[in-house]
Amino acid sequence: MVRLMWCSIVFAFFLWIGCLSASAAENPPVAEPVSNDAPSDFSDTLLGDWGGKRGPISAQGYDWEIVYKLDLLSKVSAPDCSGNTEAPCNVIYGLDNLDIKLSLDGEKLFGIKGGSGMLYILSNRGGKPALSSDRLPHGLDNIETPYNANTTKLYQAWIQQAFLDERLSVRVGLYDLNSEFYMTESSGIFIHPTFGIGAELASTSLNGPSIFPNTSLAARVKAELAPGYYVQAVVLDGVAGDPNNPHGTHVQFNDGDGALDVIEGAIPLSTAENAHDNKLALGVWQYTSRFDDWVEKDINGDPVKSRSHGYYALLDKVLRYKPGSNEGSINGFVRAGKTNADASPSQFDLAWSTGLVFSGMFAGRDQDRLGIAFAHERNGAKYLAASGSTVPSEKSFELTYRYQAVPGLVLQPIVQYLLNHGNDPTQNKSWWLGMRFEVSL
Repeated sequence: MVRLMWCSIVFAFFLWIGCLSASAAENPPVAEPVSNDAPSDFSDTLLGDWGGKRGPISAQGYDWEIVYKLDLLSKVSAPDCSGNTEAPCNVIYGLDNLDIKLSLDGEKLFGIKGGSGMLYILSNRGGKPALSSDRLPHGLDNIETPYNANTTKLYQAWIQQAFLDERLSVRVGLYDLNSEFYMTESSGIFIHPTFGIGAELASTSLNGPSIFPNTSLAARVKAELAPGYYVQAVVLDGVAGDPNNPHGTHVQFNDGDGALDVIEGAIPLSTAENAHDNKLALGVWQYTSRFDDWVEKDINGDPVKSRSHGYYALLDKVLRYKPGSNEGSINGFVRAGKTNADASPSQFDLAWSTGLVFSGMFAGRDQDRLGIAFAHERNGAKYLAASGSTVPSEKSFELTYRYQAVPGLVLQPIVQYLLNHGNDPTQNKSWWLGMRFEVSL
């Protein structure tokens, strides 16, 4: 019954989009008179200018961004749907995520030209669909937190100073690595976590690198030699947060944590307007500390210490873009990363993903986007030997449509097909349906 309900919801949603598009094509909107007033900077939020208060606050140097997400997910098909597993089919999981960001303008506030900062509060609640259904290690929803890790925390807190007409900048503080590194704009539409950062890097260190939901202190330097040409490097605490306490914010420097060093460089592929990042980027990373090798032992029978390191490549490209046309645009991305995967807990030695994002497919729906993507993660040889697993790789397919219902409200149906995720061979093929509700205030 629940499976039928989900299928009906998704079918009805796409039918609704088609009807709206057909209506827009037959009755094109009448152009409104052009106003001499500048458009509001907050026209894309549900509450707009907060009754005239938001504009003056921004003029003083304080810019607020508040976004709430509610995801509903359910496994609707698998080889074993008998209910004998921990997470049988047709159970609906609800997850939520609240982002509160306060951006600070250093020049307006303190007269410091090129200065800026951010305070970012993150709050997560809800179920654990990946944990409950053996879809680990990298899950299936990018707002799911680990076991017993639902909490509210200070997620980012950094200051930045720019120099040389903003061609050089230095950022220091609590920092999300994936906010600037190993990031493609096009893949941001997708819900599966592997499209945020490569699984081969996400599964490293004792508590993961400094990414959702745990961040660490960092110092980042970025130089933009010319528009679109940049080199950036960051040094982060090697262990994000506290592996023994997932609640709240933890900044600590313990013996053996070491550091994570990452360098990324990019060149632009186009100067087209609204071309997203439109880049080719290469990155390398390495932990300074060493971790227990999956297999190798020393003469005392203790694990040999191995150092984790790797590299990645990103391609984010506008394949079609015609300003002012009704043909819409197409963006494509390809991402690949490689690591030695010798040391625990690194599971994957290779991960790659690719996808297409179509914007403005229907008349009058310029802000809507349709995305289809595929990801592949290969288990490392030492992990297979240590775990006894016979699964060579995992695969993920995702189809999603981001529908801008009204300014500040997004409805996004999600379809995922997962192959060989987790350790339960009876669940190695599963279909998931879901819906994301996103509100920008």
